[in-house]
Amino acid sequence: MARKSSRKTAKQRAIDSALAVVRERRNGRSSTSGSKAGRGAGGKTKKQLEIERIERWLKRNLPPQGSPEWEALCTECGKCCYDKVWRGSRLMLLKSACGYFDTKTNLCKCYEDRFDNEPLCLPVGAEIMQMGGLPEDCPYVQELPGYRPPLVVDKTIDEI
Repeated sequence: MARKSSRKTAKQRAIDSALAVVRERRNGRSSTSGSKAGRGAGGKTKKQLEIERIERWLKRNLPPQGSPEWEALCTECGKCCYDKVWRGSRLMLLKSACGYFDTKTNLCKCYEDRFDNEPLCLPVGAEIMQMGGLPEDCPYVQELPGYRPPLVVDKTIDEI
């Protein structure tokens, strides 16, 4: 009888790691929550301060999130729906897409329920902008000072 391998694929390890981060964020914790290292004014981390800076920029420069004007900014390029992985301190944008993304129409097959159906799907906002998760030509970040887009890589999640 063949023995089933208990080794996880690179894709499964990446998904497990990303899901752990998403769970921590949804529960109000971060991987540095117990540490004082990297904390700035008021005991906040550099990441928290950067997210607050981006939130202020969003309020001053773009329509309110979720409004029809906000949604109209989206060019429906679909690049934000492609897989992303961290390599060191850099986020890489891969050529493989989310399973709910229709590559023919560049639309999400479950847009209204996307956050429930896909735990790795993040709303366009300060957190994903701080991570560098949107392409540099995305209207949401084109004018954002200091924005660092993901590194585009010609590999799928299975090839990483």
